[in-house]
This record gives sequence, C-alpha cells and structure tokens, in this order.
Amino acid sequence: MRTVMTTIGAFLAGAIIGAPLLHSPTAATSAQTQQADPCPWPAELDAVRAAPNNHRVILENDRVRVMDVTVAPGAREPVHAHCLPSAMVVLQGGRARDYDGRGQLTDEGMIIPDGKSAPYAFWLERTPPHSVQNLDTIPIHLIRVELKPPTR
Repeated sequence: MRTVMTTIGAFLAGAIIGAPLLHSPTAATSAQTQQADPCPWPAELDAVRAAPNNHRVILENDRVRVMDVTVAPGAREPVHAHCLPSAMVVLQGGRARDYDGRGQLTDEGMIIPDGKSAPYAFWLERTPPHSVQNLDTIPIHLIRVELKPPTR
C-alpha cells in the first residue's frame, strides 16, 4: 500500500494546492493525451471482463464508467487492468496486498491511511495489470469513476 499511499498523498496535495489547475488547458491536455492513447493491455484484461465478480458497472455513458468494486474478506481478485484514468472513492477497506500482473507482491498495507476515514477519495492514472487480495475480515468496497476521452 506504500504505492497507494504515495498516490493518495500526491492526489491530496494536488487537490488541495492545485484544484484550480484542474480546469486549466494544460492540465486537461495531459489527461486528454493519455486518454487518447490506445490501451496498451489486451481487452480481456478490462476490469469488468477479467474480474466480473469484483467490478460491477453501475453507470456508463459517453463520458464515464462508474464501477462498484468489492473484494470479500480473504479473497483475491483476478488480474485485470484499467485503461482510463479515474477517481477512486474508498467506502470501506482494511488491510490488503497488491500484486502486479505477473503475481509478484508489490505492496501491502491499509487501504485508508492512518488518521483518515471513509469515504476516502484519490486519483489514479490508468492502472496496469494487477490484483488485490483482501487480508482483512471486512469487505473492501470502492467506487471507481473512469473518465472517458471527450468526444467531438
């Protein structure tokens, strides 16, 4: 979870200090460039396709795909990827392990940092193949809002 904590810290710093920049043309250009790039991972690794028991689409349109994400206590979700940047909202979560697409342990720790509480939100760029194992006795419950590239 050190990687997640670093990502969370960077998100919070950016959100607190640079929130007005999110609407600037420069900030939008970076996100749009990434979104316009084709997904580097196979379609079979899309989260909803590869891990349907963990990722349930609750809203999808031409702008967003919103997923209800759950990992039961003791469970490990199948390897999957996220091709779009997203906002993640942690509704509930305890201790977890992160694995890369090859099954190598990359991180372990609390989903919500010490001193913080749910709901807890952070930003993620596209996420390469990975899986999460819930080490706790409570379910991990997240809402992930993937942002689609603008249509013209």
